[in-house]
Amino acid sequence: MKREFLVQNPRPDGYHLMMELYGCDQEKINSRRYLHNLVKAAVKKTGLTNLGSRFHQFQPHGVTGFTLLAQSHISFHSWPEFGYLVLDIFTCGDQNQAEQLAGHFLEKLQPSRVSRQVVRKGYKYPRPQ
Repeated sequence: MKREFLVQNPRPDGYHLMMELYGCDQEKINSRRYLHNLVKAAVKKTGLTNLGSRFHQFQPHGVTGFTLLAQSHISFHSWPEFGYLVLDIFTCGDQNQAEQLAGHFLEKLQPSRVSRQVVRKGYKYPRPQ
Protein backbone atom coordinates (compact mmCIF):
# COMPACT_ATOMS: atom_id res chain seq x y z
CA MET A 1 0.00 0.00 0.00
CA LYS A 2 1.31 3.42 -0.88
CA ARG A 3 1.99 5.75 2.00
CA GLU A 4 -0.24 8.54 0.58
CA PHE A 5 -3.31 6.47 1.45
CA LEU A 6 -2.48 7.11 5.10
CA VAL A 7 -2.39 10.89 4.81
CA GLN A 8 -6.10 11.02 5.59
CA ASN A 9 -5.43 9.84 9.14
CA PRO A 10 -1.82 9.15 10.11
CA ARG A 11 -2.88 8.06 13.62
CA PRO A 12 -3.78 4.46 14.49
CA ASP A 13 -7.37 5.16 15.45
CA GLY A 14 -10.67 4.16 13.96
CA TYR A 15 -14.43 3.91 14.11
CA HIS A 16 -15.77 0.35 14.01
CA LEU A 17 -19.49 0.07 13.31
CA MET A 18 -21.10 -3.35 13.64
CA MET A 19 -24.71 -3.75 12.60
CA GLU A 20 -27.35 -6.45 12.45
CA LEU A 21 -30.08 -5.82 9.86
CA TYR A 22 -33.33 -7.72 10.40
CA GLY A 23 -36.28 -8.03 8.03
CA CYS A 24 -34.30 -7.40 4.84
CA ASP A 25 -35.62 -8.32 1.39
CA GLN A 26 -34.60 -11.96 0.99
CA GLU A 27 -33.91 -11.67 -2.75
CA LYS A 28 -31.62 -8.67 -2.34
CA ILE A 29 -29.51 -10.21 0.40
CA ASN A 30 -29.30 -13.50 -1.48
CA SER A 31 -27.88 -11.83 -4.59
CA ARG A 32 -24.09 -11.69 -4.81
CA ARG A 33 -24.42 -9.28 -7.72
CA TYR A 34 -26.81 -6.94 -5.89
CA LEU A 35 -24.65 -6.81 -2.76
CA HIS A 36 -21.45 -6.37 -4.77
CA ASN A 37 -22.99 -3.43 -6.63
CA LEU A 38 -24.31 -2.02 -3.36
CA VAL A 39 -20.83 -2.06 -1.81
CA LYS A 40 -19.22 -0.53 -4.91
CA ALA A 41 -21.77 2.29 -5.02
CA ALA A 42 -21.48 2.98 -1.28
CA VAL A 43 -17.68 3.14 -1.42
CA LYS A 44 -17.75 5.45 -4.42
CA LYS A 45 -20.44 7.70 -2.91
CA THR A 46 -18.47 8.00 0.33
CA GLY A 47 -15.18 8.81 -1.41
CA LEU A 48 -13.26 5.88 0.01
CA THR A 49 -10.60 3.86 -1.84
CA ASN A 50 -11.44 0.24 -2.77
CA LEU A 51 -8.30 -1.92 -2.80
CA GLY A 52 -10.15 -5.10 -3.75
CA SER A 53 -13.18 -7.20 -2.96
CA ARG A 54 -14.13 -10.83 -2.61
CA PHE A 55 -17.74 -12.04 -2.60
CA HIS A 56 -19.09 -15.58 -2.38
CA GLN A 57 -22.58 -16.96 -3.11
CA PHE A 58 -23.47 -19.96 -0.97
CA GLN A 59 -25.87 -22.72 -2.03
CA PRO A 60 -28.73 -22.96 -1.44
CA HIS A 61 -28.61 -19.38 -0.08
CA GLY A 62 -26.47 -16.75 1.56
CA VAL A 63 -23.74 -14.35 0.53
CA THR A 64 -20.56 -13.27 2.25
CA GLY A 65 -18.37 -10.41 1.15
CA PHE A 66 -15.32 -8.41 2.08
CA THR A 67 -13.97 -5.17 0.64
CA LEU A 68 -10.53 -4.00 1.62
CA LEU A 69 -10.34 -0.22 1.78
CA ALA A 70 -7.28 2.01 2.01
CA GLN A 71 -9.15 3.35 5.04
CA SER A 72 -9.89 -0.16 6.48
CA HIS A 73 -12.74 -2.53 5.45
CA ILE A 74 -16.38 -3.49 4.93
CA SER A 75 -17.63 -7.04 5.45
CA PHE A 76 -21.04 -8.67 5.51
CA HIS A 77 -22.70 -12.05 5.83
CA SER A 78 -26.32 -12.77 4.90
CA TRP A 79 -28.88 -15.35 5.91
CA PRO A 80 -31.68 -14.67 3.40
CA GLU A 81 -33.89 -17.41 4.80
CA PHE A 82 -34.15 -15.23 7.94
CA GLY A 83 -34.01 -11.84 6.19
CA TYR A 84 -30.86 -11.19 8.22
CA LEU A 85 -27.59 -9.49 7.30
CA VAL A 86 -24.59 -8.72 9.52
CA LEU A 87 -22.58 -5.66 8.42
CA ASP A 88 -19.16 -4.64 9.69
CA ILE A 89 -17.65 -1.25 8.74
CA PHE A 90 -14.29 -0.06 9.99
CA THR A 91 -12.84 3.28 8.92
CA CYS A 92 -9.62 4.84 10.15
CA GLY A 93 -10.64 7.71 12.31
CA ASP A 94 -13.57 9.00 10.30
CA GLN A 95 -16.94 8.43 11.92
CA ASN A 96 -18.78 10.31 9.17
CA GLN A 97 -17.55 7.98 6.43
CA ALA A 98 -18.62 4.89 8.39
CA GLU A 99 -22.03 6.42 9.04
CA GLN A 100 -22.44 7.36 5.36
CA LEU A 101 -21.59 3.79 4.32
CA ALA A 102 -24.10 2.43 6.83
CA GLY A 103 -26.72 4.90 5.63
CA HIS A 104 -26.31 3.68 2.06
CA PHE A 105 -26.88 0.06 3.15
CA LEU A 106 -29.91 1.01 5.23
CA GLU A 107 -31.42 3.04 2.39
CA LYS A 108 -31.08 0.21 -0.12
CA LEU A 109 -31.90 -2.77 2.13
CA GLN A 110 -34.58 -1.09 4.28
CA PRO A 111 -34.44 -3.48 7.24
CA SER A 112 -37.40 -3.52 9.62
CA ARG A 113 -35.06 -3.45 12.62
CA VAL A 114 -31.41 -2.56 13.18
CA SER A 115 -29.09 -3.37 16.04
CA ARG A 116 -25.81 -1.43 16.11
CA GLN A 117 -22.68 -1.31 18.18
CA VAL A 118 -19.74 1.08 17.87
CA VAL A 119 -16.21 0.45 19.06
CA ARG A 120 -13.65 3.25 18.98
CA LYS A 121 -10.17 1.87 18.35
CA GLY A 122 -6.86 3.53 19.10
CA TYR A 123 -8.37 6.87 20.09
CA LYS A 124 -6.26 6.94 23.24
CA TYR A 125 -3.07 6.51 21.28
CA PRO A 126 -0.74 9.36 22.30
CA ARG A 127 -0.48 12.27 19.88
CA PRO A 128 3.01 13.17 18.70
CA GLN A 129 4.45 16.24 20.44
